[in-house]
Amino acid sequence: MKSVKEGLLLKQTSSFQRWKRRYFKLRGRTLYYAKDAKSLIFDEVDLSDASVAETSTKNINNSFTVITPFRKLILCAENRKEMEDWITALKSVQKWEIHEATQFNMEHFSGMHNWYACSHARPTFCNVCREALPGVTSHGLSCEVCKFKAHKRCAVRATNNCKWTTLASIGIEIIEDEDGVAMPHQWLEGNLPVSARCAVCDRTCGSVRRLQDWRCLWCKAIVHGACKELLGKRCPLGQYKVSIIPPTALNSIDSDGFWKATCPSTCSSPLLAFVNSKSGDNQGVKFLRKFKQFLNPAQVFDLMNGGPHLGLRLFQKFSTFRILVCGGDGSVGWVLSEIDALGLHKQCQLGVLPLGTGNDLARVLGWGSLCDDDTQLLQILEKLERATTKMLDRWSVLTYEAPKQSPSALKEEENGDSDIQVQISHYADSVAFHLAKILESDKHSVVISSAKFLCGTVNDFVTEVGRAYKRATENKQEAELMARKCAMLNEKLDSLVRELNEEAQAIMVPEEMAQATHADVKDREKAGIFNPNPQPRIFKSKEQLMLRANSLKKALRQIIEQTERAVDEQNKQTQAYQGSVGPSKDSSEEFNKEEEKLSSRRVTVTSASSSIVLERPDTFGSLQFPEDPSTLHFLEKCVMNNYFGIGLDAKISLEFNNKRDEHPKKCSSRTKNMMWYGVLGTKELLQRTYKNLEQRVQLECDGVPISLPSLQGIAVLNIPSYAGGINFWGGTKEDNNFGAPSFDDKKLEVVAVFGSIQMAVSRVINLQHHRIAQCRVVKITIRGDEGVPVQVDGEAWIQPPGIIKIQHKNRAQMLTRDRAFESTLKSWEDKQKGESYRAATRPRLSSQQSMEYLTEEESSLLQQVSRVAETLIARIHEAAKAHKAMEQELAHAVNASSLALSEALSHKAAGTSEFLSRNMAVEMVLSIKELWAETRAFLDGKALDSPQEEEALQGPLSVLGQELQRLLDIHWLGPIAHPAEEEGASKGSFKLRLNIPKPRKEKDKLQKQKANSALPDKWGSEEVAAWLETLGLGEYRDIFVRHDIQGSELILLERRDLKDLGITKVGHMKRILQAIKELSNLP
Repeated sequence: MKSVKEGLLLKQTSSFQRWKRRYFKLRGRTLYYAKDAKSLIFDEVDLSDASVAETSTKNINNSFTVITPFRKLILCAENRKEMEDWITALKSVQKWEIHEATQFNMEHFSGMHNWYACSHARPTFCNVCREALPGVTSHGLSCEVCKFKAHKRCAVRATNNCKWTTLASIGIEIIEDEDGVAMPHQWLEGNLPVSARCAVCDRTCGSVRRLQDWRCLWCKAIVHGACKELLGKRCPLGQYKVSIIPPTALNSIDSDGFWKATCPSTCSSPLLAFVNSKSGDNQGVKFLRKFKQFLNPAQVFDLMNGGPHLGLRLFQKFSTFRILVCGGDGSVGWVLSEIDALGLHKQCQLGVLPLGTGNDLARVLGWGSLCDDDTQLLQILEKLERATTKMLDRWSVLTYEAPKQSPSALKEEENGDSDIQVQISHYADSVAFHLAKILESDKHSVVISSAKFLCGTVNDFVTEVGRAYKRATENKQEAELMARKCAMLNEKLDSLVRELNEEAQAIMVPEEMAQATHADVKDREKAGIFNPNPQPRIFKSKEQLMLRANSLKKALRQIIEQTERAVDEQNKQTQAYQGSVGPSKDSSEEFNKEEEKLSSRRVTVTSASSSIVLERPDTFGSLQFPEDPSTLHFLEKCVMNNYFGIGLDAKISLEFNNKRDEHPKKCSSRTKNMMWYGVLGTKELLQRTYKNLEQRVQLECDGVPISLPSLQGIAVLNIPSYAGGINFWGGTKEDNNFGAPSFDDKKLEVVAVFGSIQMAVSRVINLQHHRIAQCRVVKITIRGDEGVPVQVDGEAWIQPPGIIKIQHKNRAQMLTRDRAFESTLKSWEDKQKGESYRAATRPRLSSQQSMEYLTEEESSLLQQVSRVAETLIARIHEAAKAHKAMEQELAHAVNASSLALSEALSHKAAGTSEFLSRNMAVEMVLSIKELWAETRAFLDGKALDSPQEEEALQGPLSVLGQELQRLLDIHWLGPIAHPAEEEGASKGSFKLRLNIPKPRKEKDKLQKQKANSALPDKWGSEEVAAWLETLGLGEYRDIFVRHDIQGSELILLERRDLKDLGITKVGHMKRILQAIKELSNLP
């Protein structure tokens, strides 16, 4: 039988838990293992009733356990991917599936639980046998997706009802009606949190004594068993439904085997989560599990197990979607590169959750330098939904390596001779390359550029061949033959250029023809291709161009063969004597001068005119590094998102990467990584390896050569954060010489690195004396024979001599945290919460009372109140003309009162017999009461400078207070209208309580003493609510009453309990905890 999977694993032995390496084979439902693959005898383990669970210690050692009814095997893989492959293979044989390394992870779609061993802080029960998990810490197995709990012995009997991922996994429970297909709740029984309350009856749910009550895996709703049928059958997917892809949206697989997701109306911008499980001291595994619990497991992927391709293919049909990359800068670059490959930049916005070491991009985008608390994931999702989008410039790092010379060529150079064959081969490759581009490209600018360099290359080739041939042979007949072949080559080239010119004329617009110079026209007349007829030409077929190009290649090949024969004869002669054929000193100096002359000349192409193609070949010279080579000569080494470094910083990064590869355990945490960077930087302080880097590199910014000072490195910045938070540019504002640095301005900042001390000091002080330039294109030429360390976004390598060019590639949409918007939204939400609390705590009329109308006496009292209120509003309008602060503070109360009064007056104008209904009277009185309280608070704050203006408001305000006091005579309106009842969250409420009549104050004092007279542990929920009122935190009264917090529970509350209750403000939490501490100290 063929093995499903085989390989080496570490097996834990019973003696002191030591590990021994063993070779394992999985065949059918049997696992075999022995010392090595060649062993004759294998131990075997029957997997018929086996389960497998991850048992990694702090997610570090990649261990897992195979549990059978008779034994337990603890195994350890080399890395997490290998461990997950083994777990998936072991699961597959349980279902008699054929295990294949397909492009998607089957565990997301199989419905099987993903077990891991864990402990619990409170009594927990097995969802299979319903018994308690053993031990004080309730040790057992838990599913990392749905939190299904099980004993190790019961795991094999657990039903495959893990969290749904696709439409097929829902099965017969799917809801189908006239609106289409909908998803029901997916319930899991028991093991509920302490603060759980029923979504239907609002009573306490769960128990620490047994497995009872239910929790939905999607919307997190909790209900009693009896209340479950009363809850709606459709699942709303909870608070973060915008980010969740419902299983109903995954219903088909494309021809390549990838799942296809449709876009439901409830999910306009879903979230795709990529987690690097190795990042953050291996804390990424915790985030991986949390994301699977809150989202659809099919939209969460581990970058260390398959990369980002599968997730992006799943989401590519969405018009817009968001990506959250949980990892370091390397993980972000990996995902962005895959987005490039699939062309999804217009569809997706990318956010970053910093788990790596440097996290420079996350710092700039506002997500902080580190996030290692997986309990804050819901808050992170909330912030991500409120994030704004900014564009991130991305840059291509292009490299051109100088051609290497063979050892024999180097020896000949020492004797005064050059390697003609290598040069000829290089010329031949260049000609073939440009010919291919001319024939294959449909872009006119590419054809022109290639033809231009083709002319120069052939001309240089003919010159070099002629010069070398004169030295290589003394036979005049062979020299004449070579001259004829070179002339033929030039004719073939001219013929090809003419054909290209005719085709160019056919597509040239009249304006371009009008701009052609008189010299160009004469050249065309001499070539016989000028046509005075203004009618457009018909395109020549590419067959003619192919014939011209082939004849050119044939002529070139003949010259190369002739030269090779001559060089072979020369080599035979040089065996007898050496040094007789070297070029003269004068000719070499002349050639070097010509080369310098040509290298100093820059060519800027401003238009794609065909006149460039007709430029004479003799205007181009021979250069080892072309001054402005086409990007076709370059290879894209990588893409830069953050920064580029060459020299000192790159050497430190390279040594660190090598150290991490050699000793992974020494670089297993963020702290260790930072320490190693410090050690390596200190070593460079003494060695100064690249103290004269300016002599080995040449820097050009936007084509302008830069004269460099004595330095050890150069850094090119796209973002204002470098190597873990250093602002190497030194500031974020513009000055007289440079603009403000930004990652969306298509500009790069170039700075000098003078040494390790400067890099260390830059973490503390903003240094600016090392700025070099701001530019759009950076070109660095590496001279000499040795390579130089280079790094891009922390990934380093040795770059051989040649040219490095950094130019703009594209832009990516990045999600940035908008703290100002979050603060504004939070204030608005708090205000809404306070208003809803006050509305909830207001005494209300019964339904029968609200339908009754006012009597004449009640109408008279309310008319008097409304007249005084109108007077107060008029005075406020007058005062607000000179005091904008009053307008801002009282605008809401004045507008609400004016609206209520206008509605009341409209009823009176309509001719109704009664003034207005009781319900409308209540709304009017509440609005006027709010106006009275806000105005009183404003005046008590001494906001008005003029005593006259304050007296003008105090008069009607005092009268209004008296009129509101008279409303006590109306029995149904008294509790609502009395000012002393105002205990809300408004800032004027406290001052209002200080000005209430004395009898009422004494009454409140008596009630407070009565509340405190009993011991706190004897309080009921009403006493606890009254205690909250004395603290000035009445806004939480409803929360405490709804959760039925008694006095005995109150004195045991801790910070995490307050968080579970929904109290998030730190100041309020501290006030409550201090008051609880004082209660606990009462005798």
